[in-house]
Amino acid sequence: MKVEERPVELETLIYEKDGRIATVTLNRPEKGNALSRKLRDELDLVMDDLDLDDDTRVLIIKAAGNHFSTGYDLTEFSYLWDADSAINDVQRRPHRRSPVWSRREFHLSRERWMRLFRLRQATIGLAHGHCIAGGLDLLGVCDVAFCADDALFGQPEARAMGEIHVFGLWPIHLGMRKTKEWLFTGDNMNGLEAAEFGLVNRSVPRDQLEAVGRAYAERVANVPLDALYSHKEVTNRWFEAQGMHAGMAAANDLDAMGIAGPALNEFTEIWREGGVRPAVRFRDREFKEHRTYWEAYQASRNNTSTGGKPGPGGTAGA
Repeated sequence: MKVEERPVELETLIYEKDGRIATVTLNRPEKGNALSRKLRDELDLVMDDLDLDDDTRVLIIKAAGNHFSTGYDLTEFSYLWDADSAINDVQRRPHRRSPVWSRREFHLSRERWMRLFRLRQATIGLAHGHCIAGGLDLLGVCDVAFCADDALFGQPEARAMGEIHVFGLWPIHLGMRKTKEWLFTGDNMNGLEAAEFGLVNRSVPRDQLEAVGRAYAERVANVPLDALYSHKEVTNRWFEAQGMHAGMAAANDLDAMGIAGPALNEFTEIWREGGVRPAVRFRDREFKEHRTYWEAYQASRNNTSTGGKPGPGGTAGA
């Protein structure tokens, strides 16, 4: 059936259709497109619509503003295991502060993301700016991803706050060693690195990102919907047979245990006293001087070779 061009009126997303191609734009730019509960509810509404739409063959997912997504909206989620620090009445209920219920919420979140993973239409993610933490869950379940060269991808929450809900599918997209290399530090890779390692299909200059995504979408849209879905299913089944669901479930289990453990103690104390931003600054304080360990290593070599004097383009001790 042919659906109307603006089928669903939404607050946190812009949903449009043009021929066989639909586009969803994350539209919380003032919040870095943080993934709120309302945004995820509205994404479910988009999928409800596409489930009934036999004409649309491709869904492009992009974002307004400076960033694709800065992760889950932490103003809506409490990691603080006492009644005084809970952020709503539901979290003040004693049983809600048990890691058992956090585990359940994380599993339910994973299942919602996997609905997008299994969508009949081909999905194309276009990432620019920061795509970190929960933003990686969204991009990870897209079939194909393109990014801007200067985009930044990372899991900074790995420094103190546990695992994300589908783990960004990193072991699948990056492989074991690259996943561990970047997860152990929580550092950000740029768009060029993400393309080299396989996290995205291609990295392009920022001003070309949407045009490249559209060019690919228009080509894919020439393939019948049932054929596209068949291609998705057979490809996905290879990785499902290798245990991807069990791996993601482990991330949910360990996340629930981790946020209730000692690694989060200092972080939560600062959160209680001053809020999310001071806690995040505390978490990242040892990592701020350089983007990656490799940049830190090269800076130290440069500093040593110049006897502490500034090298080309740098400052002493940088």
